[in-house]
Amino acid sequence: MQCTSMVHVNQDKHGWLRMIDAGGKPITLALVADGISLGFEGKYASYNTVKCLMEWAAEYFMSTPFDAQSAAEEISALLADCNHRLNEFSEMNSDKDTCCTVCGMITDESQTLIFNAGDSRVYELSSDRGVRCMTQDDIAEDGYSIAMHIGGKEDDGITVSFSQERFRADGSYLICTDGMYRRLRFEEWLTELCDVADSEAAVELLRDMTEQLRADGETDDITGIILAGSKANG
Repeated sequence: MQCTSMVHVNQDKHGWLRMIDAGGKPITLALVADGISLGFEGKYASYNTVKCLMEWAAEYFMSTPFDAQSAAEEISALLADCNHRLNEFSEMNSDKDTCCTVCGMITDESQTLIFNAGDSRVYELSSDRGVRCMTQDDIAEDGYSIAMHIGGKEDDGITVSFSQERFRADGSYLICTDGMYRRLRFEEWLTELCDVADSEAAVELLRDMTEQLRADGETDDITGIILAGSKANG
């Protein structure tokens, strides 16, 4: 179901993790990454960036209670290291930069840390408040090129954007790549997005949304994760 220029090259990757941190709080991490290129290089970057973040979180929160500021510092260092290793891979194996966007959120259902580099996004969804994009795209002055990404930057050139938010248990969150939000008519899906009851319903809804986006002409890879607050469904 995923295609780019009529060739199946799945550049998107995603990850989801729920665990108990060292302070006894439930921690949820959700993230997406979108490889930049039409070849293998972007796929390699998105896969390994997600893998590194998932492995870090699984180990880190076993011994450390969630603190947004400390987690942001850890993520900055980790993504800088990912950037360096992807550059080394490019030098040895490719004539193109190996890079990707990345976007995600970590929450203990009280405080929430949002992070991104590139043009993947996090949205807050509420039947009362509507739709709010919680991230800002890292776009170059030409309005098209991606200015910030993981891989393809100098070692000291990575700037990951972070924000701290209060988790809203009466809403839902959508973490997605540009293949999803670019043609998405949020007003048509808002009620369903806010009423997601469980993981099976979320997957089914994402399938329906993807089919509609394909019908509307989207050819890029489409990836989304829905997180529903505990009070979103009454």
